[in-house]
Amino acid sequence: MILLAGTPTLEVVLAAVQASAPYRAERHDSGVPAVPEEAYRTAASGTVATGLVEVPGVAARKAYGVGLIDVDIASLWAGLNDETHHPGYTSTGYSELLSGAPCASGRHVLQFLPVPMVSDRWWITILTANDKIGADSGGAVRELWWTSSTDATEVTSVRGKQAVADGIPVAFTKGAWLLLSVDAAHTLVEYYVWSDPGGSIPAGAASWFAAGGVTDTLDAIARFTKDGKSQCPKG
Repeated sequence: MILLAGTPTLEVVLAAVQASAPYRAERHDSGVPAVPEEAYRTAASGTVATGLVEVPGVAARKAYGVGLIDVDIASLWAGLNDETHHPGYTSTGYSELLSGAPCASGRHVLQFLPVPMVSDRWWITILTANDKIGADSGGAVRELWWTSSTDATEVTSVRGKQAVADGIPVAFTKGAWLLLSVDAAHTLVEYYVWSDPGGSIPAGAASWFAAGGVTDTLDAIARFTKDGKSQCPKG
């Protein structure tokens, strides 16, 4: 549950979704799961709506979530792009910028995830901002998407090498964040993740856990942003 202050009405939320329609064709990933209207209605009530979408021929399912967060879109965008400060809020145990500028599009970030009872996981997230959708919408719609790499030669720090040594690489992870400005104090978030953790964890079973973690992820980013911990620009 995301606690809201001065919650916008359902009509206002649906109007923001409708206003975003012209920009959705500009999304980078054509494989983004379709969000049913009922999910927006659930989000408008203050509850994160989640779901799973099957991918033909692949055991791993795409997990999505839609949530209404009582933070303005510029502040939420800044918080979202500050991965190296997310540990302690998200489930990620360690995060390190490997290349690119902090908060900038095209950066490579090492992520280490402690996993109870099985081997820990690591991967390198390659993050790209959709500058076109942001510019065309006047900042009212923003997209951040990612793919992954497991090229350990990118990792040169002592702490980073230890993270790699302590875990096993994921098979893949990819996904995207779409932020819609609802009003001056609220942002509608559409998030999806598609991952295969590799190792002994079946991809299909991991998808069910991923769906459960979507709510936690949205809540963590909201808390991080509200705590004023982000060092990224809001632009």
